[in-house]
Amino acid sequence: VAHQVGKNEIAMDLIGKALVFSPDFAEAHCNLGNVFKELGKRDEALASYRKALAVNPDYAEAHFNLGNALNKWGEPKKAIVSYRRALAINPRYAEAYANLGCLLQLQDKADEAITCLERALEINPAYHEAYYNLGNAYKNVGDLDKATASYLRALAIKPDYAEAHNNLGLSLLDLGKPDDALACFNKALAVNPDYVEACNNIGLSLQELGRDNEALVSYRQALGLNPDYVAAHYNIGNVYKDVGRLDESVINFRRAIALHPEFVEAHNNLGNVLKDLGFLDEATVVLKRALSLAPKYDVLHYNLHALSLGAETLATSIASMEEAVAIAPSNMNYRFMLGMLLDYSGQGRKAAQQFDRIIAAEGAENPQLDAWRYIKSANKSLPAMVGSPIEAFEMGFLAAAEEGLVLEFGVRFGASIRQIAALADQDVHGFDSFEGLPEAWDNQPKGAYSTHGAIPTVPENVTLHAGWFDKTLPKFIKKHPSPIRFINIDCDIYSSTKTVLDMLAKRITAGTIIVFDEYIGNPSWRDDEFKAFQEAVETYGWEYEYLCFSFMTKQVVVRIK
Repeated sequence: VAHQVGKNEIAMDLIGKALVFSPDFAEAHCNLGNVFKELGKRDEALASYRKALAVNPDYAEAHFNLGNALNKWGEPKKAIVSYRRALAINPRYAEAYANLGCLLQLQDKADEAITCLERALEINPAYHEAYYNLGNAYKNVGDLDKATASYLRALAIKPDYAEAHNNLGLSLLDLGKPDDALACFNKALAVNPDYVEACNNIGLSLQELGRDNEALVSYRQALGLNPDYVAAHYNIGNVYKDVGRLDESVINFRRAIALHPEFVEAHNNLGNVLKDLGFLDEATVVLKRALSLAPKYDVLHYNLHALSLGAETLATSIASMEEAVAIAPSNMNYRFMLGMLLDYSGQGRKAAQQFDRIIAAEGAENPQLDAWRYIKSANKSLPAMVGSPIEAFEMGFLAAAEEGLVLEFGVRFGASIRQIAALADQDVHGFDSFEGLPEAWDNQPKGAYSTHGAIPTVPENVTLHAGWFDKTLPKFIKKHPSPIRFINIDCDIYSSTKTVLDMLAKRITAGTIIVFDEYIGNPSWRDDEFKAFQEAVETYGWEYEYLCFSFMTKQVVVRIK
């Protein structure tokens, strides 16, 4: 009783006196082990349990408690042996089944873990912790419906079970139900206001719902509870990446890596952001560091290939994609990229082997293959390849006319217009409704990509024009009669792109550079920006050439001749 109410010193004294009277009192040795375990005294706890078992080898509870101690002090395989011995003596020992199931789950023995946890619940149907752990086991094998049902059973027994609310939320989030998940995480936090993981997961739900600013508040709340909480730093980095605040994204990914140097996903995302910022050498170093930690992580090889697309380094890019395909042979995007690179480098036979696999899997109408055939036929010689938006912008400005307007259509969070403003060294005008797509596109509903009216922070040389293009452009054209030097068209859809090109047609002259952001490779690419441009070429008699293209970013850079 003294031990149960936390009076461990009194308990130890009393048990010691009992053992003076009866040195072979197995229960006393076992209880003394429990006290030592509670006090963190490893050697003394293990010795006490073993003395109990020396007195009574068939003492199931001593085997069970020895297993708990071994697990606590980092010997899970020995703990499993102890739990099995306890069950051999007492086949209806629900706690032993439950603890064994948890350890088997950690040993990647999911089916056996589930069997043990279900057996624990047959013996004790009111065992809420077993339902919780069964939910974890089902979640780990991807059976989210059964995981959800198990967490709900745990909560029916114990409504204030914070961990069950939290993990139920994670399952609902994986099931694509962020609103329901958010409610669960809030319940977990109501039960335990210091629950750091729940704060973080509230942020994940809000981010999924497009409520990025609120997500940042939740992640910062998590860091207020634990400044070294790695996941929150990483998730803040992801929010900033998604909203185009790339410099701040870098800071937070670096913080996550400083706390957890082997955090592969943080290295990967940091490398991608550095690439998009134009720091290609540093991005290469970061991604290679990630590969040293996870050599079989196909995404890293894929991302690394985009940093070696120059003529002198193309073999390196091909080697990266060969690794990605070897690791994930069923990924047809990887096979396309490899085939396209081989074809680009003149290795047509090898390229055909990759393309044939794609056609066999997806059919001849694969949009990427269609777009690649088009790119090969469009110029007298193949245009350059790039792997990041800033490389496309840099190439565009190098070829652009010396004077004229610099414009962007589709600003959203302002990531690209900030890069354009730095390269242009002149006034830049950005146009966006900030209300998202005016119509559905590419499985995205009307209103997708909205900033909900929020206007991004931009450099001093940028002027933003909020509103639909057909309303803002006529006023702008009247005030700015100059020809166009450079346009970034990130409209995505045909109708918006057509509006821009038709209204600006008289200003698009020889030397104008047009960067299209969603031009090639999407399922509907021939009906989107591409279609609007080709119609404008026919209508206005433009001659043009492609300066570069990217299947990584779906961009092309066009020069009007």
